[in-house]
Amino acid sequence: MTTDRPDSSVDTIVLGAGIVGVSVAAHVAKRGRSVVLVDRRLPGEECSFGNGGLIQREGVFPHAFPHSIPDILRYGMNRQNDVRYHPLALLQVAPFLFSYWKNSSPQKYLSLVRQYAKLIEHSVAEHQALAAAADASHLLKSGGWLRAFRTHKARDTRLKQAEVMRSEFGLNYRSLDAVGLQQEEPYLAPEMVGAIDWTDPFRIESPHALTMAYFALFQKLGGQFVQGDARTFAADGGAGR
Repeated sequence: MTTDRPDSSVDTIVLGAGIVGVSVAAHVAKRGRSVVLVDRRLPGEECSFGNGGLIQREGVFPHAFPHSIPDILRYGMNRQNDVRYHPLALLQVAPFLFSYWKNSSPQKYLSLVRQYAKLIEHSVAEHQALAAAADASHLLKSGGWLRAFRTHKARDTRLKQAEVMRSEFGLNYRSLDAVGLQQEEPYLAPEMVGAIDWTDPFRIESPHALTMAYFALFQKLGGQFVQGDARTFAADGGAGR
């Protein structure tokens, strides 16, 4: 159901209709809640339209704020692919960045990793269950993914981390040398020195199709979708508009 205005009986609003928002909305609706999903565009039309298509079971380490001066300076140049910022926004987000930096200290970060890993542990099983309910299991492909390296130093560093992840969090991987990687992926450039093959994650054949399948399940469960900008919400008596 797509509407311009939610019913007054709604008790839960989920903002954002990407794969995360749609999954949350479907789970809440399964628990008997009356749910409205809100997005300024149609479901799955932004990042979830063409994301990496991975259920990253191995992603137990959240991205930490850098603490070394060289890394901070490197990101401060604003030329990295993984972090981009608008200089005029720095003052506005400074309190958040300071909190992010504090919670990325080695002691706090390890505590957060252990908590975060408990959530990630269920990612594959939860997606399998949700995909089955949405008749979309065919979109989930087992077999994991490869992370290839151009230098021995980068490969060895990541392999040490991978062994910690296997021993502490039960993650599975294979180590491939240059020959093994060429056998697995013959079209890769031959200068690659090896790879880690993470075998637990699932690949998504079509991220947008999976999002839409979950959205269809959400609607089947009685959920409503409202297209609009959440910043325009305002109180209207005992409800919202």
